[in-house]
Amino acid sequence: MEITKPNLILAGGTGLIGQHAIDYLLQHPEYVDKIYAPTRRPLALSTDSLVTLPNEEFDHSLDINATLGLICLGTTKKQAGSNEALYRIDHDLVISFAKTMKSLGVKRLGVVSSYGAKADSPSHYLKCKGEMERDLRKLGFERLVIARPGPLQGDRTAPRWDEVVLQKVLKVVKPIMLGPLENLRPIHAQTVARYLVDHLCIDVNDSDETIANYREMNR
Repeated sequence: MEITKPNLILAGGTGLIGQHAIDYLLQHPEYVDKIYAPTRRPLALSTDSLVTLPNEEFDHSLDINATLGLICLGTTKKQAGSNEALYRIDHDLVISFAKTMKSLGVKRLGVVSSYGAKADSPSHYLKCKGEMERDLRKLGFERLVIARPGPLQGDRTAPRWDEVVLQKVLKVVKPIMLGPLENLRPIHAQTVARYLVDHLCIDVNDSDETIANYREMNR
C-alpha cells in the first residue's frame, strides 16, 4: 500500500534559512511530496517537487492541500528602513502567511523567531518577534515549532555586515559563553533549517508547541 506524503508550504525560500530548508527537503524526498513556495524573487532551484507561486497569487483560493507549513521570513531595521517597516515584515507578513496556510489545510507550522523574543521586551526587534509568536498561537495550529536562533552563520547573497562583525567578535568569546550565554552563540542557518524540517516532518512529539534555542537545535 502506497503511503501518501504530505505537501508543505514554505514562505521565505529566498532567505538564508529558507534556502537551506528547501535544499534539505529536496535531499529527503521521503519527507514531502510537493513544496509550494510563495516568493517575490525567483528561486535558484527548479524541480518538479518545488512549485513556486508569486506572492500576490498566494491566497485561500488556491487549489492546493498542504498539512505542513514553514515560515522563514525576517529582516533587520537597517534593511527594512524603519521600526514600522520591520514590524510589517517580521510580524504582519508572517501572520498573514500563517493565516493563508491554515486556510489551505496546514496543521503543523514551523517558524523562525529569535533568541530573547518576548512580547513585552524593551527591544523593538525582540518585542516584534514575541508578538509574532503570541499571535501565531492564537491561530490554533495543531503543532507549532518555534526556532529561536541567536546570530546566524551562513553565506548570504547580500551579507549583513553587522552580523559579520558580530560573528567575528563572538568567535573569540565563544569558549566562555556557557549557561544562558550559550544561546547567543552563532548558529549555522543550515542547522536551524534542518531542525525545523525534522520537527515538522518526522518528529513524533505529541506536544502542541516546541521552542528551540541554540542547545536544542545543536543536539
